[in-house]
Amino acid sequence: MQAPPTIDMAILGVPGVIIGLGLGYFFGGYERFRAIDRIGMGIISSIFAGVITAFLIMYVWIPLTTFEVIFIVLSYFGGYALGAISNWAPTPEKPRKSHIIYEPDDDDESFDREIEDALSGEYKSNNS
Repeated sequence: MQAPPTIDMAILGVPGVIIGLGLGYFFGGYERFRAIDRIGMGIISSIFAGVITAFLIMYVWIPLTTFEVIFIVLSYFGGYALGAISNWAPTPEKPRKSHIIYEPDDDDESFDREIEDALSGEYKSNNS
């Protein structure tokens, strides 16, 4: 088996890198997704877009080998990784879970203080 010329392989990888950059930039900046969701979207979109591109190239231009199809998929994933890294948004922090435990032995002032600490100062007790 003979390796394809380098320029042909570069031409096959260019659409994958460019479109992958766009997809990665879009999904990497999407703050509602967790990090694992963004990585999963990259893997799924790279596989689907790479296979679709390979079928289009085979239908319109030249027959491709398995190695070339894998190269196209990897070029999409590489472009996705570069785009996601360039626009990575931090994942949102989970809200703090506060629990208030009322014990009958506690006096009202300490219980009010626990409520105030749990609500981060949003609640002020009216002890006149």
